[in-house]
Amino acid sequence: MAALTAVAAPATAATAADEPERRVQVAMVNFTDSRIPDAGRLETALKDNYFGASGSLTSYYNEVTGGATTFKAAEGDGVTGPVDIDLAATGCDTGKINELTRKALAAQGVAEDSYDHLSLVFPSEKAGCDWLALGTVGGGTTWMPIGADGKMSMTALVHEFGHNFGYSHHMRLRCPEGDLGAGCKEDGTSHKSPMGGGGWEAGLTSPELLHNKWLSGSEVAKVGKSGTYALRPLYGSGSGVRALDIPLGDDRLVVELRHESGTVDGEIQGVHAYRAPGGDYAKSALLDPTSDADESTGGEAPADADALKAGTTLTDKARKVKVEVVKAGAESATVEVSLDGVAAPAKSEAAADAPNDARPEGGSTDLAETGGNSDTTLAYSVGGALLLASGGAFLLKSRRRG
Repeated sequence: MAALTAVAAPATAATAADEPERRVQVAMVNFTDSRIPDAGRLETALKDNYFGASGSLTSYYNEVTGGATTFKAAEGDGVTGPVDIDLAATGCDTGKINELTRKALAAQGVAEDSYDHLSLVFPSEKAGCDWLALGTVGGGTTWMPIGADGKMSMTALVHEFGHNFGYSHHMRLRCPEGDLGAGCKEDGTSHKSPMGGGGWEAGLTSPELLHNKWLSGSEVAKVGKSGTYALRPLYGSGSGVRALDIPLGDDRLVVELRHESGTVDGEIQGVHAYRAPGGDYAKSALLDPTSDADESTGGEAPADADALKAGTTLTDKARKVKVEVVKAGAESATVEVSLDGVAAPAKSEAAADAPNDARPEGGSTDLAETGGNSDTTLAYSVGGALLLASGGAFLLKSRRRG
């Protein structure tokens, strides 16, 4: 697998909060030596990709956040151009593409304060970018090269806006027999999120939702003592606890139940746990106690192949933390949590009033790449198979449920 990297970049968007919608400006860009061949056809496709009622960037984030954040077209229908910039495509100079496009937009009356996200769409043929898409981490800019056929990977688009919301690439930690203190080792991506190779058919993980406060207080049990807790699926209607947020030294251990709901999580089922280093939910990783189970093997394994089955325990002896899955069903799960070496009582803890004190994200303005094989026909091909999945201001609103 080719490497995925993140590099520092200047901030490109204000980090506003409490806005009802995120304003997205999509700009089609022409270089001096490479132009979009059919701007009219591409504009129609981009309107569907970004703002369509279904199968779009907007519909995805509206669904996974329960309506807590939505996108809207920044100017007119949200798609402008083609904008001609005085730059050759060769070299894929992302900084110059961004700078010159913003200047050209401003000259046309599209001011930077009129949008929260700027998505740059440009021909890939001569640019030679060695990634499929790019997004600022905690910023508001995405770069989306396209091929002559004008097709775009929706997984890459959703993934890059995920970077805009502050998410890192989502990895998998193998922890033999659930021993969290025995040197868990990174082993590829989690396949539990578009940020971890799960494609845009996957919902976001509970730590990612916590990062943006897209889980309300009644949906999160902030565990402060040993107890037995009931979980309902992370996505779907109804009330109840959807995530356990457990102290693990300076880190946090987050436990969730996943089950198919709406258009997401058809390939993700069962109880899963994540470690958030230093309490940074945006950098969480899947904790996998199995030696090699992974449901992402092209339909060869069941959707819950790497889920925590009933009887599975995660243990950190040094921190005196133990988590055991007592029951794991499609609609509910029961999880025992033991803190400070105190055994969990048998009764279920009432967690409906547990507070959600998830931290807002920091001011990171990194760039994160996405490349490789898409869930759709790619606009162009790159060498190697890279992580696919898509991407800074964000909203601090409670996620709404039906």
